[in-house]
Amino acid sequence: MKNINLHSQPKKSLTYWELVRKKFLRKPYAVIGTFIVISIIILGIFAPFFSPYSPTRTDRERQYFPPQTLHFFDQGGNFHPRPFVYGITEEMDPNTYEFSFMPDPNQKFFINFFTKGETWNFLGINLETRLFGVDQTKGEYIYLVGTDNLGRDIFSKLLIGTRITLLMAFLVVGTAGLIGIVVGVCSGYFAGTFDLVTQRFVEFILAFPDLPLYLALLALLPRRADAVLVFIMFAAILVLLRWAQFSREIRGMVISIRSLDYVRAAEAVGASRPRILLRHIVPNTTSHIVVWVTYQLPDVILLESFLSFLGVGVQPPMVSWGSMLNQILDFQSFNRAPWMMAPVAGIILTVLAFNAMGDGLRDAVDPYSDK
Repeated sequence: MKNINLHSQPKKSLTYWELVRKKFLRKPYAVIGTFIVISIIILGIFAPFFSPYSPTRTDRERQYFPPQTLHFFDQGGNFHPRPFVYGITEEMDPNTYEFSFMPDPNQKFFINFFTKGETWNFLGINLETRLFGVDQTKGEYIYLVGTDNLGRDIFSKLLIGTRITLLMAFLVVGTAGLIGIVVGVCSGYFAGTFDLVTQRFVEFILAFPDLPLYLALLALLPRRADAVLVFIMFAAILVLLRWAQFSREIRGMVISIRSLDYVRAAEAVGASRPRILLRHIVPNTTSHIVVWVTYQLPDVILLESFLSFLGVGVQPPMVSWGSMLNQILDFQSFNRAPWMMAPVAGIILTVLAFNAMGDGLRDAVDPYSDK
């Protein structure tokens, strides 16, 4: 006979969110995507600290400068513990009379870490410390991703553009999600005339084709308005057409949830409607909301980048990935400075990371799907 241990402790059962976390962590692509997303968000929040220059700083003497490469070994093979970049000289080809940029081994600009730079503001506090830089008092410069037509550092613009692009995405998705949740929950739970009227309005919103309506509404934005005002109005236009479909999804979930036994039991014992909605119905839509957010964020990033690339989105002096790409609409700029396509790499990496995280969450919210 088998020995039965009557004093053994019963195995602790996992909660729903513990099961979700356990399944999510078993998917390497989702974990890597989440790590990249968190890293990009940190870069966006502290963009001025990570960038050596202000995105509006111009250097007329170094327009369309190519990217400089970090070195630890000089041309003589000597190792330097502190990384450095070579200066750039402009030379003219005697045969074609075209100018080209060449690294000058006689100019070594050593990088200083946690150095004093241009003043930047964080939560109302003026700071001067930047992660890295060179001694500008000696005429040194560092352009890791080159410069644009006005001599502005593309690396600094890329980091600041990360902040603006992510801010737009989170603002649009957060606002659209909140509206969709409120409308969907109320429409699904109260039903009747309220549901009928609400759904007809939702269908009216969904009847419009997205892109033509976006362009039509954006054309109404005043071109000479303040950049912040344009940013807010641009976000409002993106929100206008993104909440409707989400509200229908939430409504469908609420209709199925409200007929469950525990909701009917709460109604039978006299629980108030706000308590039923906030305690029993809305929490059961959380998993769908989380997945929806992770898929909508890259979608908004792509849409904002596309519209700003066309010149109808974020306006100067604000910088986003799309507005940076707007500078290479002409072939001459692209041919002369292909490094100005750097925002494309940021867009692709961010979208892929969000999609990987979203795929992992989509599978994890159903922890029993593999069984």
